[in-house]
Amino acid sequence: MLPTNNNHRLISNSFSTYSIDTSCAYENYLTHWTEWKNNRIQEEQRDIAFQRLVSCLQNQETNLDLSELGLTTLPEIPPGIKSINISKNNLSLIPPLPASLIQLNVSYNKLIELPALPQGLELLNASHNQLITLPILPISLKELHISNNQLCSLPVLPELLETLDASCNGLAVLPPLSFSLQEISVMGNLLSELPPLPHNIHSIWAIDNMLTDIPYLPENLRNGYFDINRISYLPESILNLGNECSIHISDNPLSSHALQALQRLTSSPDYHGPRIYFSMSDGQQNTLHRPLADAVTAWFPENKQSDVSQIWHAFEHEEHANTFSAFLDRLSDTVSARNTSGFREQVAAWLEKLSASAELRQQSFAIAADATESCEDRVALTMEQSPENPPGPSGIRRPFR
Repeated sequence: MLPTNNNHRLISNSFSTYSIDTSCAYENYLTHWTEWKNNRIQEEQRDIAFQRLVSCLQNQETNLDLSELGLTTLPEIPPGIKSINISKNNLSLIPPLPASLIQLNVSYNKLIELPALPQGLELLNASHNQLITLPILPISLKELHISNNQLCSLPVLPELLETLDASCNGLAVLPPLSFSLQEISVMGNLLSELPPLPHNIHSIWAIDNMLTDIPYLPENLRNGYFDINRISYLPESILNLGNECSIHISDNPLSSHALQALQRLTSSPDYHGPRIYFSMSDGQQNTLHRPLADAVTAWFPENKQSDVSQIWHAFEHEEHANTFSAFLDRLSDTVSARNTSGFREQVAAWLEKLSASAELRQQSFAIAADATESCEDRVALTMEQSPENPPGPSGIRRPFR
């Protein structure tokens, strides 16, 4: 007599148990969410949130958007979700997060604390809340946005972290920065010093702190904002930076020796260092600019730069030539210059028109000088006012999304 094969029965029983468990879990979620929806308070759009939660569960969707619904509480979040956006609500607490989560946006709420963060989380935006402390940060985290909170300290930063925005908090000290860090903003804190900057960092915003000096600046740095501090001298490493880098140190008590040294170094015909923006003791804004021909040729491809340089050398003594040079350098720091396809080609075409017309050149120089001297924010709009201009950039660059 052959032995009885019970494998089919076992598989069938297991599948039935799984189906029952799944069905029970589904019904439990619906019951819980329905009760939560019916207990809404005025101004909450829990009916919309309910529909989106059910859709995620039924269709196994991985993105859940419950932003701007006026929610004061959240129900249990279903498993399998990879991205959650619950920004711009009135939440003071959030429930446990699914282990599958990769991106979390809880900005613009009233959160005092965060729950434990999933180990696979890569992006956290918790800006504009009332956070006093942060939980342990997962090792997978690459972006951390925690500006406009009440943080007095930060936990250990993950080694993979590339972007950190901790502006407008009460930080007096920073932990060691991760080697992967590329952008950091710590504006509006109480920092008296900065930790060593990683080699890969290209942008730092440290405006409005209590810094007395600037740390060693890596050669890869492209933007350094140290305005409104207590800096009295600059490190020698600033001379290692290229002419595509800009350093902003306005509203600092730079010593007369430091100012004289800056003027001496940057006035040299062979100077090809960074663009440095500073203010004198009377509050007047000053810019150590590079020669006009250098600022213009930077917008052209390498195979044209030699010819362009020869043409623009002839205009370096025209009225407002220096401020036009500074204008072009500031223009290169805008969003459009960095991100808009074809923008650099449009600027180059505009500059070619200016080189061929003294009238257009004089008008554009004057408009650029007015924008550069009166208000830096107007730089981004000036090209729209210039004669025969290409489309201008939409605005001055912001630090993070």
